[in-house]
Amino acid sequence: MKRLDFYFKYAWRSILRGGQRTFFALLCVAIGVAALVALQSLAVSIRETLIGDIQSRAGGDVVASVNSPTSSAGGGFRLVSPEAEQYLEKLKADGKLQEWTALVTDGMQIKGYFSLPPSLYIVDPAHFPLYGNPVMEEPKGGNFRQLLAQPNSIILSKYLWDKNDYKLGQEIEVTGLGGGNSGSAVRLKIVGMVKPDVPGVPFDTGFIFGFGMVSPPTAATFLDVSNQTGGNNSVYLKTPPDSDNKALVNEIKRANSTQPDNLSRVDSGLFYNVRTAAEIQTQVSKQLDTVDDLLSYIGLLAILIGGIGVVNTMLVVIGRRTTEIATVKALGLKSRQTITIFTLEALILGTLGSLLGVVLGVALGFGIKGVAEGFFFRPLNWGFYPGPLIVGMVVGILTSGVFGFLPSYAAGRVRPAIVLRQQSSALPRIGGFATFLIIILMTLALGIIAGILLKDIVVGIIVAFVTLIVCLLMTAGMYLIVWLVGKLPAPFGPSFKMALRSFSRHRGRTATTLLVMTIGLFFITFIVIIADSLKSSIKEAFDVNLGYNVVGLNLLSAQTERIQSSLETEVPGLKKVFAGNNSNVELVSINGTRPAQPTTPPRLTPGPNNNQNNPNNSNNSEQRDGVYINISGRSLANGESISPNGTQTLVAGRNFTPADMDKKVLLLLDDEAARYKVKVGDKVSLQFSASRTGFGNNQAVRPAQVGSPTEFEVIGILGKGGSQVQFERNWVAPYRAVAEGGNQFSIFYMLVDRAQIKPALTKVQALLLGGFVFDLGDLIDTFNRILDQVLAFPLLLSLLSLFSGAILVANNVALAVLERRTEIGVLKAIGAKRRRVFNILLWESGLVGFLGGFIGVGTGIVLALLVPVLVNATSRNGGGNSIPISWSPLTAALLLALGIGLAIIATLVSAWGAVQEKPLVVLRYE
Repeated sequence: MKRLDFYFKYAWRSILRGGQRTFFALLCVAIGVAALVALQSLAVSIRETLIGDIQSRAGGDVVASVNSPTSSAGGGFRLVSPEAEQYLEKLKADGKLQEWTALVTDGMQIKGYFSLPPSLYIVDPAHFPLYGNPVMEEPKGGNFRQLLAQPNSIILSKYLWDKNDYKLGQEIEVTGLGGGNSGSAVRLKIVGMVKPDVPGVPFDTGFIFGFGMVSPPTAATFLDVSNQTGGNNSVYLKTPPDSDNKALVNEIKRANSTQPDNLSRVDSGLFYNVRTAAEIQTQVSKQLDTVDDLLSYIGLLAILIGGIGVVNTMLVVIGRRTTEIATVKALGLKSRQTITIFTLEALILGTLGSLLGVVLGVALGFGIKGVAEGFFFRPLNWGFYPGPLIVGMVVGILTSGVFGFLPSYAAGRVRPAIVLRQQSSALPRIGGFATFLIIILMTLALGIIAGILLKDIVVGIIVAFVTLIVCLLMTAGMYLIVWLVGKLPAPFGPSFKMALRSFSRHRGRTATTLLVMTIGLFFITFIVIIADSLKSSIKEAFDVNLGYNVVGLNLLSAQTERIQSSLETEVPGLKKVFAGNNSNVELVSINGTRPAQPTTPPRLTPGPNNNQNNPNNSNNSEQRDGVYINISGRSLANGESISPNGTQTLVAGRNFTPADMDKKVLLLLDDEAARYKVKVGDKVSLQFSASRTGFGNNQAVRPAQVGSPTEFEVIGILGKGGSQVQFERNWVAPYRAVAEGGNQFSIFYMLVDRAQIKPALTKVQALLLGGFVFDLGDLIDTFNRILDQVLAFPLLLSLLSLFSGAILVANNVALAVLERRTEIGVLKAIGAKRRRVFNILLWESGLVGFLGGFIGVGTGIVLALLVPVLVNATSRNGGGNSIPISWSPLTAALLLALGIGLAIIATLVSAWGAVQEKPLVVLRYE
């Protein structure tokens, strides 16, 4: 016990004597632990938010998807069909259910709101939600059910409320997205504002673009209750305690198979995708495992940086104290006792650093939470989580001990006779095999720690060794760079020459510091360039290349030409307008020959009828026999044929003219013409389909053939439009030809004077029938907001890595000053002023910052520029749609200055006091 007391006192005294170098070693550990604690706390918060109260999150004990009814009796609005309601009530009467409720997803347009239409959720306030309570922001503490039950009332999401600066009691004019009653607007009173994570509300576009909630009676005043064909609607079931929910799910699935075939459905039977809340929880948990592992791994990398700081500090301290170590060993201290003392010192450093890191981690975690909320588009639960604090403490202490063992082993190898005879302060060489063995054992120990965090020891060990190999390779590259830089001429005078010599003196330490700085700046550069390129591309696509800035959707195509005429004469500031539509057709023949399936898949282009995830999507040609394509209709703008895809080149033939608007003629994109071997003058026979496409219900019904095939003549081959966004399909016909084929909607593309945009949009909104209109400028702002939210989190992690690099620079400068006290004393004794000594240190650390910035920023730019090449190489259609990448020299210069600035600030903090020391004091005791 006395021996252990001696070990502890000796180690503690050494730490107290360390002063500034102890502080920076503690800070290295603290930053790593803080990152781990913050990220682990965030992982717990995310998991608690998404699956903590799974019944509330899922909406019930059992959740099923269901179609809306095809008809509504008595003019009311039904949440489920009469058959589904009858079946659910039977389950309730049998005691298998306590309660049930449903949620119908639709869409709406608000008068004076010119963004993408918000979602509309229709629920029964008497029963929804079955579990949990929506958090009312306005009025504070308001009762959701009572508020929503008021006639002609609506509750809005926070995003929609903030975007339009709405107030309680304000009335808004709402129109549904559909025919029938949807053409008439009604005035609804805003009775509340709710946080987006309402129990039972699915994660969809409503989280991003906002949503409103209404009761069925209110929905019936402005939605088409005679034709409810929506999909993606949910039914929530509440079962009695201790019920076998899995058995209930199986019973519902068996009952579905017996239902008549004439019911409107997506899957066989009344319900589909029937799951228990426990199954949903398991699925979400598996998805979150990847997030947990990623956050834990990033935290371990931060701990690794702290461990590097401990190694550097211990090596320098032991090197400075070789004479002291030799003396105590000559007095009888054994090698294993020496190793124990210095390992204990590393553990104490780890304990103190971890305590500081836990405190910093709690504060950092709260800040990261705010950024992550934008990433997940919802508020996250937050509390005091003991688990991450304990993990941070244990991992910080163990990592410091593991990393401190190598320098402690070097201390144990000090030979008293050699050191005391030669007065040498150099550390003894450990030997290649011993070093290799210690590194392997250290990596194995770290792998076990990582395995515990990742919940798989084998995976943790594999990850640790892979990380070791990658780090060794990258450090070797940095070591080579440091060696090469040390060989360069020194053009900036003696101070730079001495700094250059010092820079390459401890290449291993400099290389690790350079690596950390490089990684941080690389990720920041890459994220900034990709974000700026995406923003520039979307702005160019929607604001420059297209040639229009307003898009309106009209759901009654029979009225399109009348509406276009009204738009041309009544909308203030309108410069041009043209209409487009789409339809699903079968490609029956080309020049009388039935075409074969193309060898390459058709290019998928985003559009209002391109719902790829829908099981009944008629756009998917693989689902049916024959060759099915999408055809677009185009009207003229002031007599000119313009594509909504932007400026197109004419490869062959000619474009549409006013005389073509009543003819059966076609334009094709060049790659589509090559795919089907079509040329100008060919005759193409198309079979139109009566496909209805609804907006807000996310369902396309399988098309039925209408009449006999129609023959078209190909008059032109076009190049791809100048925009990255493709509104128009690969086959284009005059607007009337597509409308006659059974198309149910049209899109208006308008160029409006920006100075009159608000009154113009108001007028357009009044002229459309059951559709919506939005300003593409607002779409750009929305996209930028989403992009900023998504990229803020990885950017914050990159900044954390860069800050860790700055701490490592400060630690290295403090150690360099400690090592070179005699050198600095001699320089000052022979006349060097403090400014000269300080300039040497600034040159040295500035060089680290410059190289880290140059390499990190440079590789970030190169990799970002390679992204389109990689995307095109892996693209199904051979590329051509990737986002062009551009970078700003000013941004690169600012990021480079950031790296240099952090290194210089770190030097100012760590070296200012050391260069003030008097040479007489240094030389007397050194």
